Amino acid sequence: MLISTYLPYKFTKKVVLFSLCTTGISIGAFYLYMCLFPSLDDQLFKAVKKKCEYYSCKVHLHEITSFKWDKAYFFPNTRSYSNQDIKKITGISFDLQKYKTVDGQEYKTLAMFIYDGKLVKYNFFEAPFFTENDHLEDTKSQYFTILFSIDTSVYPFRNGDGFEELIEFKKNFEIAYYEITPINDLLYITFLNRKKYSNDTIREVLVIYSNLNQVHLHNP
Repeated sequence: MLISTYLPYKFTKKVVLFSLCTTGISIGAFYLYMCLFPSLDDQLFKAVKKKCEYYSCKVHLHEITSFKWDKAYFFPNTRSYSNQDIKKITGISFDLQKYKTVDGQEYKTLAMFIYDGKLVKYNFFEAPFFTENDHLEDTKSQYFTILFSIDTSVYPFRNGDGFEELIEFKKNFEIAYYEITPINDLLYITFLNRKKYSNDTIREVLVIYSNLNQVHLHNP
């Protein structure tokens, strides 16, 4: 009886230890993968932080990307675009519907980088947002986002921020999408610090175009 009760206990203990070990290995592998292969927005955030050191600055997009491209496109709120729209604008067939229903991708900025007529990199950028109760919803501590809506009455275009000396906005408007080439890829960068209820800081890189040739506006 002693042997028969001891063996199951010993076996169960080994199973538990094995499960804990495999779980630990899986979690460790996940974080190792994230460190070795960070998402494009994380890569760009890190590159901008290194270049700007959390201050507003000017950045050439080709200087903070590690791959070749000759055209870059940024689309806001991708649910507004169909596969036909994307192909007409970029010349690239992109199955947007395949990704729209995954993790709310339709609410994220779509970035597409093209080289020699072929898609070499794409990514969905998300941004922290506030609910109706002013609760900051977030999934990570840093974000790389693109400016599409111009409101001259709010940050970062208030007097004293500095960007009003670089870009003059006379009225509010909406940007349909960005179209950038390596010879016209100067962007303005500013950093935003947002607070959660827990008082943790969320850092956001806000990318702003430097000239109207980089953007296509919605028709009035």
